[in-house]
Amino acid sequence: MTKHEFLTRLQTALSALPREEAQKTIDYYAEIIDDAVEDGGEEAAVIANLGSIDDIAEKIIHDTPAREFTLENIKKRNWNAVTLTLLALGSPIWIALLLAAAVVVFSLYVSVWAIVFSLFATTAALALSGVIFLVASPFLLPAAALKAMLLFGMALVSAGAAIFLFYLSTYCTKQLVRLTGFICRKIKHFFMKQGGASDEMQ
Repeated sequence: MTKHEFLTRLQTALSALPREEAQKTIDYYAEIIDDAVEDGGEEAAVIANLGSIDDIAEKIIHDTPAREFTLENIKKRNWNAVTLTLLALGSPIWIALLLAAAVVVFSLYVSVWAIVFSLFATTAALALSGVIFLVASPFLLPAAALKAMLLFGMALVSAGAAIFLFYLSTYCTKQLVRLTGFICRKIKHFFMKQGGASDEMQ
């Protein structure tokens, strides 16, 4: 593969990126290839060592903040006077609706995290209770063996429940982090698609 072919395919793979970001990447890899060739490397071998174009594009797109796609989409749209007037007149309604929806979604998200944190707090309380029961049981052993055995049993139950809740809390945390990443990726892909659609319309 030649340098021209590589850069052309890379530019196509980065078509969802904002133009400035894509051009920075193209210039960066063009400079890498030129420097390696000047040092005596074979152009085809240098390009082969750079890796797959799809892998390069995927990494760059993944590392690009979603706000860059949002700003690019705003720049690409042709806002005429009628559209701007309608948006201005309807702003009290759609802004309020957007804020309300954002507050509801954020509240649900915070509530889920609150449940996870409460699970960890319960785990810590059970673990502490188990330690207290375990430490207290020997002191009752001479005078009240039954109570000492009862405290020892409660210590085991508390320890078992704490272990179970710890694994449950850890699992919930991992799933919530994955869900957060999934939502962020979906938002980014939405803006990427919007950017691609704007390019096609132009």
